[in-house]
Amino acid sequence: MTDLDALAPPLTGSLDREARAALAALEGEARIELDRICDWWATHAPAPTGGFWGEISEDGIAYPEAPRAIILNARLLWFFSAAYEATGHEACGRLADQAYKVLIDHFLDPDTNTLVWMVSADHAVLNARKQTYAQAFGIYALAAYARARHDLAALERALDIFDQVQAHFLDPVHGGWIEALGPDLEPIEDVRLSARDQNSPKSMNTHLHVLEAFSGLHDALQQLDPHHVKGTAVRAALDMAFEIFNRHVVSPSRDTLGLFFELDWTRQSAVRSYGHDIEASWLLYEAGLSLATPARLAEAKETCLGLAAGALTGLSEFGGLYEELGPDGHVSRLHVWWIQAEALVGFLNAFTLTHNPLFLKSARGVWDFIKDHQIDTQGGEWRELARLDDQSGKSGLMAGPWKCPYHTGRAMIETIRLCQSLRATWS
Repeated sequence: MTDLDALAPPLTGSLDREARAALAALEGEARIELDRICDWWATHAPAPTGGFWGEISEDGIAYPEAPRAIILNARLLWFFSAAYEATGHEACGRLADQAYKVLIDHFLDPDTNTLVWMVSADHAVLNARKQTYAQAFGIYALAAYARARHDLAALERALDIFDQVQAHFLDPVHGGWIEALGPDLEPIEDVRLSARDQNSPKSMNTHLHVLEAFSGLHDALQQLDPHHVKGTAVRAALDMAFEIFNRHVVSPSRDTLGLFFELDWTRQSAVRSYGHDIEASWLLYEAGLSLATPARLAEAKETCLGLAAGALTGLSEFGGLYEELGPDGHVSRLHVWWIQAEALVGFLNAFTLTHNPLFLKSARGVWDFIKDHQIDTQGGEWRELARLDDQSGKSGLMAGPWKCPYHTGRAMIETIRLCQSLRATWS
């Protein structure tokens, strides 16, 4: 268990000159990188048919026959919406409109008001299973689009999916949400999110993104329609998701997460995922900010700092964050693109809460690692694995079912926001 008192000294005084200069430089570089990410996805992702390519190689070559995954499309919708809101770039706004149309026309099952998992290049449904994780990303993306475009119809679409999640995926006995249902919302045997996951009825990953989705939906309602008839239900669901995550998913040590669970929350895995620990640290704090009660904010801050401190133990000698720690003590020494993005935000967020220079140093170290090893400066986005890692077991995609600008673009948006906040608060 990490000594939180040593990592969270009282906030006193102002930022020193070096810290202010570091934050100014980081903010400027994040702005440049956000523009570069926007340009790459705006140039490479759209397909001539009006949708988006399902896969693009590290060489920038699209695979026309590759299927289209709901996760990629929902994350594109989220990114282009959030980027438009953050930058005002009209290209991002137009692509958000395009991604919204694709999601509604080709992924939304009108019979169940839920999202299918996979369609073909010509939009025929290939896999109609209903993964809770996918419903969460649909809600998250639609809420972001509603905010960016002030589109109340999109907000209602998000609420429709929310209603189905609460009606069919919620466990009324033990709390939380089951992993998946079949095409007609019937129980299924294999509920795994991916081939590398355990076939467990509940997972950390799904609950993290349900929490994230409900935060986004709650914030969108507060901004666009604070007196909406479903506002109370959304807030209650967000509070429940916060409580479930903090009570059952965060480990008793409070510095890491459990990954897979039985229905009654009996833990089924002893793997430590450094990337999810640091991602959860700031997303849980974000949920606390959305709920905005003293009790939830205090809980969110305590858990956030515990997880961020625990993730420090996964930093590599190169400055990046390793993938995971196995129950046998073996460390997966891969530097995965999304983990570096979340580490940058998570450590910077922890610095805003503590003013502890160790968190700022770690964030800067991760950013230097990203620039040196993760970003493809010769025309690509971010590599799936860092240049110094063994690439033999990975597909090497720039875009794919899981490879998208959600982590990278969001990291730049959040880094800009956090740097601005820090400089304004401690000027």
